[in-house]
Formats: sequence, C-alpha cells, structure tokens
Amino acid sequence: MSEIKHSAEFSNAAPHLSAERARVRRLLLAHLVEERDMLLCDAIRILGSPDRAEDVVQDAAVRCLSSAALREAPENPLGLLRRMVRNLALDHYRKHSRETPCEGVVETLVCPSASVEQRLAAREQAARMARSIGRLPPKTRRAFVEARLGARPQTDIAAEMNLSASRVHALIRSAHDQLSAEMAAGE
Repeated sequence: MSEIKHSAEFSNAAPHLSAERARVRRLLLAHLVEERDMLLCDAIRILGSPDRAEDVVQDAAVRCLSSAALREAPENPLGLLRRMVRNLALDHYRKHSRETPCEGVVETLVCPSASVEQRLAAREQAARMARSIGRLPPKTRRAFVEARLGARPQTDIAAEMNLSASRVHALIRSAHDQLSAEMAAGE
C-alpha cells in the first residue's frame, strides 16, 4: 500500500508535460534510436573509446528527456542530435584530458621485510627520480612538486605562480612525460 501511495505522490509532484513537449521528446528519441550507430561513431571519433562514446549517447538521451528548452520540434532533429552528441563528446574529452594520470611515475613502496636487493633497487630508483626531478626547468619542477608531492590543487598553484590553471596543467603534464621517459630509459 505504501508503494502505491509513493507512486501517487510522485505522479502528483512530476511536472505536467504539454502534448507538444511530449511529442518533441518522442520525436528526438525516435531519431536517437534510429541513428544511434551514426551518433555513436561521431562520439567515438572524438573520444577514441566506444565505452565513453556510449556514455555520451546515453547522456544525450537523458538530455532529450529532461530538457525544458525543447518546446517545439526542431527543423532538423538529426542535426540537433548530432550537434548535441558532438558537444557532449567534446565536453567529456576536455574534462578527461585535464586529468593528469600518475601511471608514468610510480611510487615505489618498500616493505620493511623486503630483501636487501629490493631495498637497494628501490633506493636507486628513488635517487634516479630525484635527479630527474632536479633536471626539470624551475617552473615545471615547482608545479610538479607542489601538485604531486605536496598534493595541492592546481588552481592554488596557478594563483601562487601567477599562471593560468591550464598552463600549470601543461607544466605538470610535461614533467610527467619527461620523468616517464627518463625512468624508462634508466631501466
């Protein structure tokens, strides 16, 4: 009985859609389903990943269902959907390209019960990393050390260094690339 009560409350709380808005949503969703493969290919071209592209197409479907801006049928529904998927894919790409992966520079944690050889190898690797960090240009080194070793937000570092956040991100990315190359060459 409580389930019926909750669903009744939900239907009363849900905003009433006009017949025209419901028709526009059905139209867009029908085009989305019909042209799903093409939209998916558009997103894959930008993102390079079928899984991430699928997320973008699903996000476009959700936006079609939830957008209050869609009051009347667009002249070119497929064009609207392609532009929507393209913009969402670009937003997704930009968001994920700002994240600097830490895969290239791996912290080596040495277990206290590690063998003498393992401890020595870890110390040599740490010394090689310290030398590599020391060879970075001063601004790059400062941005990298503050962000990765000091765990400070890039926006704070940017404000302190009087640089843009994107410039700090580029400096950190450059440090990662250089350190990864040097560590790989040393192995």
